[in-house]
Amino acid sequence: MRGRASPVLPRLAVVREGSTELLVPAASVTAKAPETAPAFFNPAARVNRDVSVAVARVTRPATFLDALAGTGARGVRVAREAGPVEVTMVEFNRVSLEIARRNARRNRVASRCVEVREEANAYLHSRFGRLERFGAVDVDPFGTPAPFVQGALSAAADGGVVSLTATDTATLCGVFPSVAFRRYGARVAKSESPHEAGIRVLLGFCARVGGTVDTAISPVAAHSTLHYMRVYFRVHRGAGRSDRALGELGYVSRCASCHEAKVSPGPSETCERCGGKASPIGPQWVGPLVEGGVASGAARECEEAGWDGAGEALASLAGVDGLPPFGYSMEAVTSRERVSSVRFQRVVEALEATGRAAMRQPFGSQGLKTDASYPEVVAAVREAGR
Repeated sequence: MRGRASPVLPRLAVVREGSTELLVPAASVTAKAPETAPAFFNPAARVNRDVSVAVARVTRPATFLDALAGTGARGVRVAREAGPVEVTMVEFNRVSLEIARRNARRNRVASRCVEVREEANAYLHSRFGRLERFGAVDVDPFGTPAPFVQGALSAAADGGVVSLTATDTATLCGVFPSVAFRRYGARVAKSESPHEAGIRVLLGFCARVGGTVDTAISPVAAHSTLHYMRVYFRVHRGAGRSDRALGELGYVSRCASCHEAKVSPGPSETCERCGGKASPIGPQWVGPLVEGGVASGAARECEEAGWDGAGEALASLAGVDGLPPFGYSMEAVTSRERVSSVRFQRVVEALEATGRAAMRQPFGSQGLKTDASYPEVVAAVREAGR
């Protein structure tokens, strides 16, 4: 890129995120839907970028790779707002890369930013077996992140954090089972906690891909916002660690008759409680989703910065790992049981009064997470409705 004539740029506008001023295509902030050509910037993904900056502030990587950098919004924000981190921004589109370079200069971080014109997967895989790996690797594609997972694992340093975005949420949430099997090698079905199931299927896929190169993952945080899902996990080298991570995989099955859910190491299509037909989802990650110190620390960073959406997404994770890897839809429960709508908090209080734990589903506004059985949930809903 350096030494060549600059490409012709579209009309640019200035937007501010955090303490960073970003040059972006003007059409991206004025059009009803952001245009993808000649360069792309998505204003609606600000929460996505806020969380990235907050996690980087807490994990403090020395190096950060923005593998699909676009106009440099994420990479430049990390360089400016997350401490003295060296940022590499990889982008194949010449126009986008030139805007990213200008953004680095505008925010006085050009000395810590390197722009690389390369296809993302080619660059990611070029790190395999090399010493020049990154303390943090971010991949934010259109659609599925599946084609980039092995490359991202290869490019991350031992102990480094990989972050991935998936916008194929319908597929991960069970709408297109054949596509999910093709992309992620998993069985999916519509469920009462679709976004949590989708996040866990994605993490399960990452763990299995890591296993092919003796690499383990351990989740750090996750959130489901607007049209996308986002996962953060650490990378750990070693066959033994990978074997232990693969031990966190399993299936979640829910009975169509009694609506009870259970976790099992393999797919179960028959309910142990009533003998009804069950729909298994997996293999998925059924282990912990949160590295507590990072998630809570990043939530505090967001709160102090006034990034409400990102802060709420991270703070809502508190307590999620103390409950089973599934939940119940309050709307589905009240509809099935022919109960009028009830206040969510009253249901939680009714469950806690019986010694059960309960919280709002962090991956869906209407969901309930609890260690209670389905009959106990129904009883709590009825009690809350009195």
